[in-house]
Amino acid sequence: MVFCDNSSLSALAEMRMLGMLPRIVGPVRIPSAVAAEGCHPRAPEALRQAIADPPDWMVMVPDPESFLEETAALGAGESSAITLAWHARETSHLIIDERRGRAVAKALGLRVSGLLAILVEAGMAGEIDFEDSLSRLQLTGFRLSQALMDDARAAVERGPGI
Repeated sequence: MVFCDNSSLSALAEMRMLGMLPRIVGPVRIPSAVAAEGCHPRAPEALRQAIADPPDWMVMVPDPESFLEETAALGAGESSAITLAWHARETSHLIIDERRGRAVAKALGLRVSGLLAILVEAGMAGEIDFEDSLSRLQLTGFRLSQALMDDARAAVERGPGI
């Protein structure tokens, strides 16, 4: 069961690669608070359209009645995604990129990936041109260290299972 925060969705929408996500992770659950962020006028148009008329793989889910106490310092979208993933923690996978949100999710023992890991997996599966996707990601303003990009390139070059 995959839950996703807004930053990965926004970046993929800006990259015009939103449709790649379900090919790698399957259906993605989008909490109401994340959907609200994705409908903001400054959100990428492709994301606003997808949320307004969600594709089959994008499953809109209500926010939990209350958020975990550990998420109090986070935004509503992050708090909702983390709380929902925690409630389904035996089978959940959370896609989140914000540093504080990732730290909270990891401290709670959740299975966490960021967008770069999804792109690496897609590159290894031959679903995308990894270098082109990495360039497009950088054009969105998504922050990645050179070390992370180098590690990601090396992982794609090694390929799966090596």
